[in-house]
Amino acid sequence: MKHSVHLAIAIVCLAMPVHAAQIITPVETSVSVNRGGVVAFKPVYALSSPETGAETGLGMRVHFDARALLFKEVKNAFAYGFQPVGEVVVDSLDLDADPNTDHYLTLAWVDVAAQWPGNDKPPLTLGEVWFEAQSAFTGTTHIRTTASDTADGTAFQSTPMTLAVSAADTVMLNMRGFLQGAYVTSSGQMRDNLRTSKLIPLTQPYAEWGHNGTEMTTTALLDTAGNDAPVDWVLVELRDQNQPQTRIASQAALLQRDGDVVDAATGSNTLVFNVVPGDYYLALRHRNHLGMLSAAPVTLSANANLLDFSQMTTPVYGKDVRIQQGLALLLPTGDANLDNKLIADGPNNDKNTVLGEVLASPENTGTHTNFQLPGYRVTDLNLDGKTLYVGPDNDVNALLGNILLSPANSTASTNYILPGSLPR
Repeated sequence: MKHSVHLAIAIVCLAMPVHAAQIITPVETSVSVNRGGVVAFKPVYALSSPETGAETGLGMRVHFDARALLFKEVKNAFAYGFQPVGEVVVDSLDLDADPNTDHYLTLAWVDVAAQWPGNDKPPLTLGEVWFEAQSAFTGTTHIRTTASDTADGTAFQSTPMTLAVSAADTVMLNMRGFLQGAYVTSSGQMRDNLRTSKLIPLTQPYAEWGHNGTEMTTTALLDTAGNDAPVDWVLVELRDQNQPQTRIASQAALLQRDGDVVDAATGSNTLVFNVVPGDYYLALRHRNHLGMLSAAPVTLSANANLLDFSQMTTPVYGKDVRIQQGLALLLPTGDANLDNKLIADGPNNDKNTVLGEVLASPENTGTHTNFQLPGYRVTDLNLDGKTLYVGPDNDVNALLGNILLSPANSTASTNYILPGSLPR
C-alpha cells in the first residue's frame, strides 16, 4: 500500500475560532499482541467546540518504532478526500517528541471546498493502519500521531496507542506422509521429478485454499538431493478440537522423498505454530491428492509429537480412503478439480479436468489428447512434471484405479464417486 507520492495539500482559509482542535484518538488505546502477530491502529477523528463541522481536511503522520513494528498496509480508509498513502520515512526531526518512534507514514484528506468530511459527521474512524509485531521484539511500544497539516485556525490533539508485545505461545509438531502420485513401492520413497525439473515454486501455492501465509523456500533447499529431496509443497492445518471443519492455524511446508514434512525456510522437520498449547485435529493436504485428518484431537505442546499418516497404526477421521502400497498408506491422487472427491466419469469428473487442460493449452496446436503438457499444474496427478491424458505414464490411470479398486465400489463402476474424508 506504499506509494511514492508528493502530497500536495492545499488548505484554504476557513473562518473558525482559533480554539477549535482536530482530535485523533485510537479506537483502542492499549493493545496486547504476540511477536509475529498483526495489529491495527484505528484513528477516530473528532473536532472540538467551537467548530462548524466542515474543514479543508487533515494531514496526519502515524509514528511507530520500526524495531518493534513492521508497517503492512492501510485498509478501509475514509474515502472522502483521501490522498495516496505516503512512503514510510525516517523521523529524523523527531516530530512526535519520542525518539523511540523513529519512522512514520503520512495519511491525508483534502477538500479545497472546505466541506470535509462531507456528509459524515465526527466522530468517525479514518481507517485501519496495519502493523506486524517484529519477531525479535518484546516489550512496550507506542503508535503516535502528529499533524502534517490541519484546517486553518485549528490545533491538533492526539492520544497515543500503547502496545504490549510478548513472546507468542508456540507448539511444535512432527508430521509424515506419502503422496500416491509420486510414490515408488520398490524404494519406499517418492520421486522428486518436480524438483529435478526445477518446477517447485519458491513461494507457497495454497492461496486459493484460503491459506494466506507468506512461506517461502530457498534454492538451496530445492537443490537438496537424496532422501531429503523436496517432492512438493503440502499444507498442514491445526483444526478446532470441537469443530474439525474449522481451521485454527495452517502452514505451508515441504514434503521430502522419505515422507518427512519440513519447514520450508529451514528444512527442519519440527514445525512451529504460534497457538496456545492444547488439543487440535491435525490435517495434511496436497494440491491434487485427498487430504487426511487425524481421527481425534492430538495434544500439542512445546515438545513435538509425531503424526505419521503413512502408518496403519495412525487412524484417520471418517472413512479411511488411503491407498495401501506395500507397508505404506498413501494420500490418494486424482482430485484435479479441488472438490474433495475423486470422480472418473459423470458430472464434474476429474478426468475431464485433465483432458481440458491438455486440449486447451496454446502449446497443443494440434489439440492432441496424447500431448504432453509440461509445468507445475494441479492436473499433474502423478507429479512427474507434465500433464498427460493418454499414453504411457498418463495422469488418468491412477485416478481410474482408485475409483475401480475402492472397497466401497462393489460394482466397479467408473462413475462411482470416492468422497474425501476431510471435513470442509
